[in-house]
Amino acid sequence: MYSILRIRKILARRLAAALIAALAAAIAVAAARPIARAADAAASRPIARAGARPARRPLPPKPIALPDNLAIPDYRPGPNPFRAGETLVYAASWMDVPAGNARITFLRNRRHPELWSGLMWLDTSRVVDLVYRMRDYFREDFAIGTLRPDTIQIFQHENRRIYHWHVTFDYPAHMVTAVKTGRRGGATIRRFTGGDPLGPFSGAIMALSQRLKPGDDLKFDIFSGGNRYVFGFNVTGRERITTALGTFETVRIEPSVIWLSEGSFRGEARQTTIWVTDDARHLPVRIAAAVFFGDVYADLVSVSGAPFGALGQTAAAPAAAIPRAMTNPYAGLPTPAPDAPTP
Repeated sequence: MYSILRIRKILARRLAAALIAALAAAIAVAAARPIARAADAAASRPIARAGARPARRPLPPKPIALPDNLAIPDYRPGPNPFRAGETLVYAASWMDVPAGNARITFLRNRRHPELWSGLMWLDTSRVVDLVYRMRDYFREDFAIGTLRPDTIQIFQHENRRIYHWHVTFDYPAHMVTAVKTGRRGGATIRRFTGGDPLGPFSGAIMALSQRLKPGDDLKFDIFSGGNRYVFGFNVTGRERITTALGTFETVRIEPSVIWLSEGSFRGEARQTTIWVTDDARHLPVRIAAAVFFGDVYADLVSVSGAPFGALGQTAAAPAAAIPRAMTNPYAGLPTPAPDAPTP
């Protein structure tokens, strides 16, 4: 029982970091916990609930500044590795036991044609559901050309806890504001200043569009939920691996956390390895994260909405491979769903 709970915690933090940090540099764990549990840290202050007796207006939280000694390279986006309407499905396992799934989709935003939308659903398996049920949803809207994030939405539904993150970016002020609300009302605000961080999906595209040759040591400033990460992505070599989709020539990446706004998550990217295809797309096909015993693996098991042979190995898997439980990200959430983009 305890072991399964530990697996779930690793899954929630590392899968979303490998899948977002590995998709974010390969998506990849966005290993860290893109759904940060540190929303109530020292830099956060609660806002009075509606209807509560006013005392005094709460002061804005002091922004968490990016350290001056962190120099983030100014990367330029290369060719976009993803196609509008494409969906990738990852299956996570531990010791051959299913642990969870992630579904990732990229869409053009019809309401705002200058934006792309990245969406991700995360859910635990039936085995893990017995002790910890997770149904989380991420969405980031970002500029097509520059990859600058516009907004990030995260709906977090874990056991009985339901939260919503809404993140906005003020580029002239170099300020990011994250607001967390729960079904019981009230809100918590966190603010971050300095630099121009990317989001989990825009960061993934930025990272995956680079050349990624062995010996490269890249650095990315990624924001997700209530936490900010500066990741190092060390390209350690090339390797041939075999997954359910076939055999791939890959580039191996070992991410590390250089800095993060909430120090308790520093170890989340340790002993994590990401394998991306050694071609122009650099699609993450496998992510491995060491746990207390063995490794948690997340493999790409389905690609739909892509032309035949897009991975150079196999035809697109049928859409039916996507778990039915992942089709409604708003189930049980009191917050109205934002207008979703349409392909």
